[in-house]
Amino acid sequence: MIADAVLGSMPEAAPAEPVTPAAPRVLGPVSPLQMIELLLRDRAAMLARIHHGADLPAILRTMVATIAVTMAIAGAALGSYRGGAQIAFAAIKLPIVMLGTAALSAPALWAIGAALGRASRLAADLALVMASLAFGALLLVACTPLVMLGRSIDLPYHDMILVMVAMFAIAGIAALRMIIGGVAQEAASGWRTAVAGLCVVFSLVGGQLSWALRPYLVRPRTPEVPFVREVEGSLYDSIAGDVQSARGIYTRDRAPLGGARGTERGAERGAEQGAERGAERGAE
Repeated sequence: MIADAVLGSMPEAAPAEPVTPAAPRVLGPVSPLQMIELLLRDRAAMLARIHHGADLPAILRTMVATIAVTMAIAGAALGSYRGGAQIAFAAIKLPIVMLGTAALSAPALWAIGAALGRASRLAADLALVMASLAFGALLLVACTPLVMLGRSIDLPYHDMILVMVAMFAIAGIAALRMIIGGVAQEAASGWRTAVAGLCVVFSLVGGQLSWALRPYLVRPRTPEVPFVREVEGSLYDSIAGDVQSARGIYTRDRAPLGGARGTERGAERGAEQGAERGAERGAE
């Protein structure tokens, strides 16, 4: 009876409330600065927005502006190695290279995926490629202090080219990793083959386009700065030659010199060659 009295005096326990699952993340519109912050700090959230098709036009506009601004800054930094008009030339050409690579690579990803049975997502694929290249462009502009440091310590021309190649390689690998992560989210059939094909197209298009619009650095002693140089060999030949030149192995006597000094050297060489040819003819 005492136990009944004690138990009867205690309040009845309230029934347990049902546990509701956590609400999904809201994929509403965000500002351009918030998109850039997502790109830098939470790329998984950015990829989720692209995967669900959340505000794709705004993503495209923001990524295009990001690529244009950051690549113009990186181009101006590279052009400052020569100075003068090359600063403006490089600032114009590098955004064209990056945006042209995105415009040609995104349809390739869509076409390869469609051939393998992947759902048609051309707008999302373009947003994914643009966002990935924007991330690579942000990494590239973060490396521009290395260019300014090399310029301040008078780093040799060929060594500076190798630094530039390393910077672009890091940015390109980071962009490709983001693309792979975005396509892998779909878990569609043949996505690995689609990504492999995109990597090939991305490398070929980006490398050839950047090669066609060179130069970007230009030797400081070059008398005149061309906007686009004539095609000489391939990109691979140029990189291999720069590696050899950085090691002190040259395939020609010396680089051309600008100004009066270059003219004097050229005249001296011409006179020496003329004298040698005359002696040879006399001996014959």
